[in-house]
Amino acid sequence: MTGQMGDSARRLLAAFFALALLFTALPGTSWTAPVDPGLAAGDYALVQVAHGTAEAVAAKATAAGATDVAALDTIDIVTARISADSLRSLQSDSRVSFIATDAVITASARRERYERSNGRPSPGVSVVDADQAWVHATGRDVTVALMDTGIAEHPDLAGSVIARVDFVNDGATLLDPSGHGTFVAGLVAAHGETFKGVAPDAKLVSLRVLDQNGMGTMHSVLAAFDWLLHNRSTMRIKVLNLSFGAPQRSSYHRELLAGVVESAWFAGITVVAAAGNDGPTAGTVSMPGADPFVITVGSFADQGTVATNDDRESAFSSRGPTRDGFAKPDVLAPGEHIVSLRVPGTALDLDQAGGGRSEVAAGPYAKLTGTSASTAIAAGGAALVLETHRSYSPTQVKGALIASGRHVVGTRTPGLDVDDALTVRPARVNAGLLPSRVLLRLLAANGNVFGPGIAWDGISWEGISWESVSWEGVAWEAVSWEGVTWDGVTWDSVTWELR
Repeated sequence: MTGQMGDSARRLLAAFFALALLFTALPGTSWTAPVDPGLAAGDYALVQVAHGTAEAVAAKATAAGATDVAALDTIDIVTARISADSLRSLQSDSRVSFIATDAVITASARRERYERSNGRPSPGVSVVDADQAWVHATGRDVTVALMDTGIAEHPDLAGSVIARVDFVNDGATLLDPSGHGTFVAGLVAAHGETFKGVAPDAKLVSLRVLDQNGMGTMHSVLAAFDWLLHNRSTMRIKVLNLSFGAPQRSSYHRELLAGVVESAWFAGITVVAAAGNDGPTAGTVSMPGADPFVITVGSFADQGTVATNDDRESAFSSRGPTRDGFAKPDVLAPGEHIVSLRVPGTALDLDQAGGGRSEVAAGPYAKLTGTSASTAIAAGGAALVLETHRSYSPTQVKGALIASGRHVVGTRTPGLDVDDALTVRPARVNAGLLPSRVLLRLLAANGNVFGPGIAWDGISWEGISWESVSWEGVAWEAVSWEGVTWDGVTWDSVTWELR
């Protein structure tokens, strides 16, 4: 299955981070909808409307001179390239709650290409005992979704990718013009003769949210989450690998990404997120890894050996506590000089220094370093746990990975042990946590009533129809997306968090 979002449709969800408090027009009074001060005629506008009115408002915008208009009734958003006349028309429409401008997320720079060094590669899968776990589980009947740069065709992934959806829609002719998404995918589910990922029989869904330069827009990410909630059951998606992050600006109760990833978590998807590569300073874990519910993964150096007594937490791996005081990451996995799938001729593979275009690596495999790799290894581990224990909730999967973890010298964070995770009794985790207020506002706006101070385990998540969830009524006034970085490799002015 392959899909794309149109240039307008993919902008719909950007309003999530731009919405201010919603206002209601009183009978008999005039109404002027709040407008993002950065919006100007000729820009794309994202318009939040009253429930069920998106098509009608879209028609009105078109009649008033807006172009490239699209409506999505399920989330009550209209998007359009706005004209001065259509902007005035929409402002005075009582069905319009807020008019925002689209926003662009750019990564900032750090690292470059596939590694050229001849340093000792990590044994990777063997270090976390995944090869021993294959006697019991290989990821069969479990689908892992990846939000990344796409997944290319590769012999070691033949038959693995069951869906590709492009939320960037930049006209790229390659399925993965970067190479990063394919590298991550290989660590999860490659099944070649000489190289295997942690869960070689798992299926993959590619949700492309970044272009070849590691740049994207938040609406692409949010649109991908919307697709995920709507398609998780039919695709059997049980694990989500997130290799991106943003600095935590405030409590997770006021962070948009926290609410979004928790909606996936409570919908039954085990979310595995990168800690980031801004260590070793405390308080550097990025969102959504800083959300207390999800499984946050940091990196350890295995020194190129399967022995455990020489393992050390990577200096670059981000560390907690989070702004809310939670200890993070939850688990460490190999993240230095990791071998996985190479895509020839992609951005990671081309050295363009001095105007040249020479390939950095050779053959079907390449090396990278960073918490992106660590996260993918842990996501594969989660898939094996879920094959073994099909009734496990995301919280139980998290508990199993933590309880089975082994000691890593110099840190309290356990090192991943996939084989033991299949048989261990899950640790008690996430006890007493409250869901993000962003998520609770979302659910309340959709008719779910929660009393003051209710604990997350007092909510019947199974009774929530996630496919019909609308974010109408949620206030995002505290949300900030400046400085978003994507967990991967970096070049030029683009920062990935693979080091």
